[in-house]
Amino acid sequence: MKAITNIYNSFIHTNILATIFIFTFFSIIASFIFVMFVMILIDLTVGSESISYYNTGIILSLIIPTIATPILSYKIISLTNKLKQADKKLSYHIQYDKLTKIYNQRHTLELANYEFAISKRTKSPISALFVEYDYFKEVNKNYGQEIGDIVLIELTRSINNTIRTTDIFGRYKGAKFLLICPMLDLKTAQNLAKKIKSESEQILHINDDDIKMSVSIGCAQIQDFGESTLQTLLDKADADLLKEKTAL
Repeated sequence: MKAITNIYNSFIHTNILATIFIFTFFSIIASFIFVMFVMILIDLTVGSESISYYNTGIILSLIIPTIATPILSYKIISLTNKLKQADKKLSYHIQYDKLTKIYNQRHTLELANYEFAISKRTKSPISALFVEYDYFKEVNKNYGQEIGDIVLIELTRSINNTIRTTDIFGRYKGAKFLLICPMLDLKTAQNLAKKIKSESEQILHINDDDIKMSVSIGCAQIQDFGESTLQTLLDKADADLLKEKTAL
């Protein structure tokens, strides 16, 4: 039933003229059958046998749906398309961070749980990296939140250009980002962390200010799963991040 519904919806959205034609065609047939049924019923009960009486009924059964159905069909299809667009916008806001345009925490964790389950079932490695901008509070305090937002956007762009398309990248909270890397062992994840640090560490020239970008990254891997969960992996990555930040 779901497959039939999907095919129906797809046809309506991609073949508007054909849909209107089909609705009109079947409306005319249905109207004609209904009107003729009423005419015959009246003829049998009242005794009206006028040919013009039948002709009028036939003409009305053809004209009314021909005019009304395309208008109603177009309105229904337009409303359906508007609802579909509204649903897309709602889905986007539910899944993406408003500022950085990457996944928000909720959707990142949903995807991470899915990838973790696959890795656990297939016994394949999976790594997590927590990436945090080192001087976010200072930037917000000294330059204002607007500049802080620009820094986070630039950091996001830099990381996005470094990671694989199969990696899950999302904003965890504040200036802290989560990167889930399926099929990546710890050594490769650490090499990726070095690359991210190298690409991220730069000087941003914003207005008349030079703002240093620097990140701390915590890495962890799960390969021998046992009773481990996604939270186990995140806790290990978070502990490694804290260790690196403490060493600053």
